[in-house]
Amino acid sequence: HVCTHIFERNLRFLSPMLSLGFAGSSALVVGSRAGHGSRMSAPMMANVADTLATMQGPDLYWEEIGPLQDPPKEESDFKEYDTFSTFLAACQQHGVDLTQPDITVLAPGNVACEQFSAVAGPLTKAVCEYHVIKGVVNKDSLGSADLTTVEGSTITYRRMFRKDFLDNAFCGVKASPPRTSYASNVKADNGLIHGINEVIYPGWSESSGGYGSEGDAATRA
Repeated sequence: HVCTHIFERNLRFLSPMLSLGFAGSSALVVGSRAGHGSRMSAPMMANVADTLATMQGPDLYWEEIGPLQDPPKEESDFKEYDTFSTFLAACQQHGVDLTQPDITVLAPGNVACEQFSAVAGPLTKAVCEYHVIKGVVNKDSLGSADLTTVEGSTITYRRMFRKDFLDNAFCGVKASPPRTSYASNVKADNGLIHGINEVIYPGWSESSGGYGSEGDAATRA
């Protein structure tokens, strides 16, 4: 009788704990399934503007100014990731909508925008619109797709030096440090993003001379 009494007392003590354990494990399993199912059934992506605001830009290296630092840096040492804040701010200022459906945006980083502005002034509305292609164009389709922009002009595609060139800029190039890489086929819920190394602009032609011509940095890369 004493043994029976101890057993019953222990059973009463353990039963709530066992119930909680099973309930907890069931909740975990159900919760994980629900979470997995919701991700599969309703994938959430940001639009182009929000994606550009949060994604890492081109990788930058110290290059020729590395040895001048204190302490000195190697030219091939990583410095930082660029961002797209200058391009985004210009688009916002000029009312260029990067949330409209079915677009491909050619995104220049801040360094590219600074280099352009030093020669040609701030990014205008037309320049910003020229970076937005009507339709979703994969990098592999750039050579055959219609590259008409929201601005109204059409971008020129060339394949040179094992790179895809869009006017004066190359697009989506993977490189080894200290050369910078540029992303491509970055998905957003309203289109695609391709990184480019220079700002492009309406009216550019290979024989026009000046910024973006045959002697420009893009063709020497």
